[in-house]
Amino acid sequence: MPGTTQYEVLLDFTNDTHDCATVQLQRDYGRNTGAIVLLHPGESVTLVLDAGTVYKYALKTRSKVANVT
Repeated sequence: MPGTTQYEVLLDFTNDTHDCATVQLQRDYGRNTGAIVLLHPGESVTLVLDAGTVYKYALKTRSKVANVT
C-alpha cells in the first residue's frame, strides 16, 4: 500500500506591478501574527509553508486586494 510523505511547500510571490504591494498573513499560525511583507516593484519573496496546513494571505496593491488560500 503506498504511503504519503509530507514536504514543505515553497510559495513565490513576485511584485510585477509598478506600485508597492504587501503580503499579509490573515491569522495566527503560531508565528508572528499580523506579519506583513512590503514588496517594491520587481521584488519577490518566498514563503516556506508546512505541508498539510491551510494558509490564508492577503495580497494588496493600491486599492486592490486578493485573498489567497
